Amino acid sequence: MTLKDMEYVFYIAQFKNFSKAAEHLFISQSALSQSINKLEDELGLQLFRRTSKGVSLTYAGEFFLKESEKIISEVKILKEKLEGLSSCKKRTLGIGVFQFYGRYFLPKIIPEFRKLFPDVQIKIIEDSPYNLEKILLEDEVDLVISAFVDFNPKLIYKKIVTEDILLAVPKTNPITSNIKDEFIDLSSFKDENFILLMKGIKARKNIDKICESLNFNLNCILETKDFETVNSLVSKNLGVGFVPGSVEKLEGVVYYKIRNSYSQREFFIAYKKNTQKPYIISEFTKLALLSINKENKQI
Repeated sequence: MTLKDMEYVFYIAQFKNFSKAAEHLFISQSALSQSINKLEDELGLQLFRRTSKGVSLTYAGEFFLKESEKIISEVKILKEKLEGLSSCKKRTLGIGVFQFYGRYFLPKIIPEFRKLFPDVQIKIIEDSPYNLEKILLEDEVDLVISAFVDFNPKLIYKKIVTEDILLAVPKTNPITSNIKDEFIDLSSFKDENFILLMKGIKARKNIDKICESLNFNLNCILETKDFETVNSLVSKNLGVGFVPGSVEKLEGVVYYKIRNSYSQREFFIAYKKNTQKPYIISEFTKLALLSINKENKQI
């Protein structure tokens, strides 16, 4: 029994005539009759009474028609939904991301995404985490990749990676010769000059929490908006600084982990609960998880 069989029964019942039903279905009357005979044999039930006055449904035929109409209706709804999802492929995808992490995340995800969705036009907006959530809620982008401190009930969050906050130290710093573990005690650097992100930047809040929780007072000599600048200045032996695990590892720098509950950050893909692009966002999220986890396993 197939969907086509159900449609055949529907049109025969509607026209009460095999010839007219066959004409409407663009098949021969004999082919239609053979299909119905085969269906009746399969079911072990007679669906139609065939008399000189015409064709009418038996009780079994009426039951079959009633139930099959439900299935035909559900299939129609399913096709419409799938067509709606398919149309998403031709739309644009707006991605919001903090500038530093755009350089880290997107080269891992976009190439694979383009293979699956070559017709999707991608628009990338790089901004601060605060503004990214704002433009997501205002529909300027479809999804945001960021670390979040607070969670908005209007958004769905899918965690893609957990990242360490590291302490970057010049290899020429004499303290490094006494450290044999990948983890360090911050108190060893109490007399060092620190290069930090500017206050107000979300990542700086994590750094401040690390220091506060360890009762560690540091000497900040430089502030910048960018982690890569911190990393570069450390490599020039201007001081030590906190950087994310995703930063490019420079030859003249040693990177240490910190034992602290604030020394890790979770990154999410966030999007609106009532998004108009559930299919394409779902596929992007799956690719992000696969791409980033694959790279982490290779490291």
